[in-house]
Amino acid sequence: MSTRDGAITALVQFDTSSTSMKAILRELQTTSTDSPEFLIKTHFLPLSVIKRRNTIDYLLIRTLDLKNILDLDIRERNTLRLLLYETKWLGLRLNHALSIYPQIKPNHVKAIKHAIETDLDSAVENLATVNKLSLKFSHPTFLVKTLLDNLPLDETIQLLKKNNENRTYYVRLNRLLCTDSSILDSFENVKLMKEDNFDGLFRVIEGIETIIASKLFQEGYLLIQDKASILAVEALDPQSNQIIWDSCAAPGMKTQLITEKLKGTGKIIATDVYRDRVVGARNRSFNLGASQIEWVQSDSTNPTILDADKILIDAPCTSTGILQSYPSFKWRLNKDTLFSLMTIQHKLLDGIINRYAQRPGTEIVFSTCSILPHEGESQIDSILTKHRIELLDPILPNATGYKGFKCSTKVTRLLPHRHDTSGFFIARLRIMH
Repeated sequence: MSTRDGAITALVQFDTSSTSMKAILRELQTTSTDSPEFLIKTHFLPLSVIKRRNTIDYLLIRTLDLKNILDLDIRERNTLRLLLYETKWLGLRLNHALSIYPQIKPNHVKAIKHAIETDLDSAVENLATVNKLSLKFSHPTFLVKTLLDNLPLDETIQLLKKNNENRTYYVRLNRLLCTDSSILDSFENVKLMKEDNFDGLFRVIEGIETIIASKLFQEGYLLIQDKASILAVEALDPQSNQIIWDSCAAPGMKTQLITEKLKGTGKIIATDVYRDRVVGARNRSFNLGASQIEWVQSDSTNPTILDADKILIDAPCTSTGILQSYPSFKWRLNKDTLFSLMTIQHKLLDGIINRYAQRPGTEIVFSTCSILPHEGESQIDSILTKHRIELLDPILPNATGYKGFKCSTKVTRLLPHRHDTSGFFIARLRIMH
């Protein structure tokens, strides 16, 4: 299968499924005998098309004079999406492209040429601001409107642009297996920058592919974890001899870091509602040297762990904070999905706080990998009206929440364009008498 055939196959599967593009590509990879280099190229193309899909579709509808992109046959529309991306965004010459895509119809060739020549800024100039930004920066209108409601226009544009760039990778030493950072000296063609105030954490300037392919990474001595995710554990601040409950723990990266911080003391209980995720996380933890973790299948909306000193609720969410890596999440987002996740988040907070109401002093960290206030500030404001809890000082005082909420100045809101991390929300709570 050629690179482009593989990309088109992935795009067709995305159109006919409800899973993410990354999941589709992983599934295709498991059945492939192609080289890693070939697979990287095959993955790059469909992910890039998905990242810009509404913009590509707008240009195709406009130049083909269609009412809806679905008027085209499924393989035909995805072939045209890929062709337009390669020619307009990657600069592939149309004549050369047509030798690679010989099946393109003559009227479609004319439309593609017109789309390449179309100045997008001029084409969307007279549209409403939300629609204009949606098409210029390839995000759904709901997400654009939400950001405009909570950020100034210039910052909204910065964030939309940043979401279309490659993510920043961070690697950290697995202190359960290795304490000597000199192991990083063995890498060639890798450039790292140490992150201040984070023990054993490095920003990857170049060479992430080399790191992923290395024995150190494959055997768990090095871990890839975003700085925002690490900050959620820093906010929890696990101390020696404490009982820690990670209530939505799988796949277990934060749980592993908590284990490091306990330094062989205390107790850590990790729960997840799905058995397969618990089994996978338990096996992964064992391989990473975190055998201290007690993994339990449990629904944390109805808590059975009742003696924790500190609790991490890293709640299921829309994952809109990781659109750089998972661009398909923005096209899977809809109101039903959002409201369903908000309900789960509220049940987690409400259920755990209710069960711990008689244990004043218990500290809770609530976090979501989301840039939506619905999954952050709104949830905390709602809980504050129902329960005797107090907000502790935010982990980063200069990264507070969206304005206009009761909790705004007492929570942490990380954004890719400001902090070079995933989009993340973190709140520190304490049960009161």
